[in-house]
Amino acid sequence: MIETFWNICLLHNISTRDQLLREAVRVVQTNRALQLQGAAHKSILEPETLFQWMNQYAGEREFGHFPGDRDLFFRLYQVGKDMNLLDYAIQTIQQDRITSEIVVHTSIVDRFKDMCEEHHYRTLLIAEAEKYLRGLAESQLVKPSFTITLITENYIIAKLLKTYFESFPNVHIIQGSIYQPLPLSEKYDAILTIPKLGIKMDEVKDAIIRDSEGVAVNHLIPLLQDTGRISVTLPARILFQSGHIEQWREQINESAPVHSVHMLPDGLFRPYISVKTYQIEFGRSPSQQVIIGRLLLHKMSLEPEREISVHGEAFARLENWRIDMLLDEHQDSLRSFQEAPVPKVKLRDVADIFRGKSVLKQDLRAGNIKVLNISNIEDGEVRTDQLETINEEERKIKRYEILPGDLVMACRGTVNKLAVFPETEGTVIASANIIVIRFKESISSGYAKIFLESPVGTTLIQSFQRGTTVLNLNPSDVGEIELPLLPHNEQNNRVNRYNEEKERYKQKIREATDRWEQVKNEIYSELY
Repeated sequence: MIETFWNICLLHNISTRDQLLREAVRVVQTNRALQLQGAAHKSILEPETLFQWMNQYAGEREFGHFPGDRDLFFRLYQVGKDMNLLDYAIQTIQQDRITSEIVVHTSIVDRFKDMCEEHHYRTLLIAEAEKYLRGLAESQLVKPSFTITLITENYIIAKLLKTYFESFPNVHIIQGSIYQPLPLSEKYDAILTIPKLGIKMDEVKDAIIRDSEGVAVNHLIPLLQDTGRISVTLPARILFQSGHIEQWREQINESAPVHSVHMLPDGLFRPYISVKTYQIEFGRSPSQQVIIGRLLLHKMSLEPEREISVHGEAFARLENWRIDMLLDEHQDSLRSFQEAPVPKVKLRDVADIFRGKSVLKQDLRAGNIKVLNISNIEDGEVRTDQLETINEEERKIKRYEILPGDLVMACRGTVNKLAVFPETEGTVIASANIIVIRFKESISSGYAKIFLESPVGTTLIQSFQRGTTVLNLNPSDVGEIELPLLPHNEQNNRVNRYNEEKERYKQKIREATDRWEQVKNEIYSELY
């Protein structure tokens, strides 16, 4: 039924998401009007009569001009009059390749419902409700025990929801934006939202944060009851970025303290979102214990894989909310590092950090400039004999040039790779998949490499990871990583020991390989 409705629309140039939604609502509303008037019981509805009914009850005033004639509407009506609008909306939004609207996994709504039932919440607000259509269709959230308000910016989606939920007296629809102050007098027990990610709201004035995620939370929290909670899906960067986002974290935790932070499973929002996401619950009242954990998707439910609690006052003292570190299996080593009396420095304070140049495959050709990519880093070393080249003027690529002694780090891909760049002939630049760290006098590149590839260093790097299964590191985030600051002679001693033992290990591997080849060949020759 849905595909047939789409096909009729597409044949008549009704093709955008909102156009497809609008005509479905127009058809269903016309059918509702006919049923209320008793006209739907006529044995035959002629196209002309039906068209007049549509213009009277679902015409231009509500939906604009119908983009066709009476025969087209008659065909759409016959196909779509009994259509389930919520299912139609879910499939239409999922098929939309232009707006790429998120359709949230049902498990998010189920988890929200469980939280509401646990705390006996009754008045609920769901922001940007089009993202939660599947959960609304498949969960029991709209049962009479809850009074639910759904907010959407989109006029057509608001009309669709009002039409679908017309027989649900406990469901109310509001058209409005959560990126502006909401003129609502009612306060709610619980709010659910996944704001737009990574958008700067330029029109926001006199606020610490202009990022869409923070703006939305700021506008929704005043709508909470004193004992209420808001459940928000946020990207990883909001949990650890410094500057104005760090100020916002501190401010929000004072006005609406964090009650829980959970890492969501990789791929939960794919294909709409490919970054790491977290579900955070804020409350109007302080929390004695903040629950942090990782969630796994088991069948269709989100279940804790690991959870620990942190005292509310201790959580408030954290510079960031990188819960990955607190949950890591190397947590004891990490705590020992953090509590050790040795001085620590952030990479940004002892090094210049930059990402390489974007080099397209078609740009690779015989040329004078060599390009370092992830594939050229193997076993902690740079394979300079495998570098591809581009033909470019040196002055244009100078800012991406790698110098001997620079520490190079993979910032994309599936594996974290580190290496100290060796002496080499010619000019070499980093590709966009590489971050270059050029240390000042206080830190040795070799020493930094050893620390960053250690279990503690790896955990610190992963805590700034923005992607899910694919590595995605930002140079400014890497600059926040702390290193233990040792005297130069101690750094050099560790580097020398490391290199000597690695060379001894490689020599043993070579000897074992040679012996194995020799014995194999001897046995083969004995066979014949």
